[in-house]
Amino acid sequence: MLSNTILIIGKVNVGKSTLFNKLLTTKISITSNKRNTTQKNIFGIQTQKNIQNVYIDTIGFKNILSIKNYILKKKYLKIKKYELKKINVILFVLEKNQIIKHFKNINKIIKFQKKIPIIIVINKIDYITNKHSLLPVIKKIKILSHINIIPISAKKKENIKNLKKIIDTYACKVKNHNFNKYQKTNLSIQEQIINIIKEKFFRNFYKELPYSNNIKIKSFKLNKKKEYIIKVNVFIRKKSQKKIFIGKNGKKIKVCSIQAKKNIKKILKKKVHLFLTIKQKK
Repeated sequence: MLSNTILIIGKVNVGKSTLFNKLLTTKISITSNKRNTTQKNIFGIQTQKNIQNVYIDTIGFKNILSIKNYILKKKYLKIKKYELKKINVILFVLEKNQIIKHFKNINKIIKFQKKIPIIIVINKIDYITNKHSLLPVIKKIKILSHINIIPISAKKKENIKNLKKIIDTYACKVKNHNFNKYQKTNLSIQEQIINIIKEKFFRNFYKELPYSNNIKIKSFKLNKKKEYIIKVNVFIRKKSQKKIFIGKNGKKIKVCSIQAKKNIKKILKKKVHLFLTIKQKK
């Protein structure tokens, strides 16, 4: 048996969660253009034949210096609920401009991390018109350290297969896998449902709503027809936010509900009836 624990780090909005989902070939982590969409570390588990890959999608960092401190102080070993005795490989997700701008700090991180190998993942290459402009950047890193550097587009799945092949080379032999072969994530079903609803709000409202809105599942039941009846409370802080959420004739909240139901149905494998209620926090 082989096991692999892969830590994904990078600045906010660099595309870590999109990469996380593409590597797993299933959607677990929520994605949006809103900064700090990922607000807690999420485990994604993929078991194929004798190898189990455990990917960890981390909260986005504000800057490269905070990433440096995270690595130096080994804070990745303090992830709640799980004792991580070993990280096999770190995926350091960057954009081309970040490498040029923060080269010195990136180099310090690479030099320090001798025990745990790092793969530099240059994401969003679909936005780079001249791909040859990446070569000097890659060469600059390669001169200082012989590490794997791979340009990708997580959004368009470009080079994802090659990245997976490199990741698999770091797997080590174990007696038993950490998770059973059917488990996909450390998130409960209810946590996954809340995340899906959050994502739909982030995508449909973007800048109109703050992160402070809390979502709680009021009831989660199967009816006689074996269909899920899910009632959810969305708590807001200001009365004025209610109109934004609901929209004219309830159109906005209806769109969010329809989109969320599609994703929830994929997880539960049954028909879903979703009821969203907007409530103001007292």
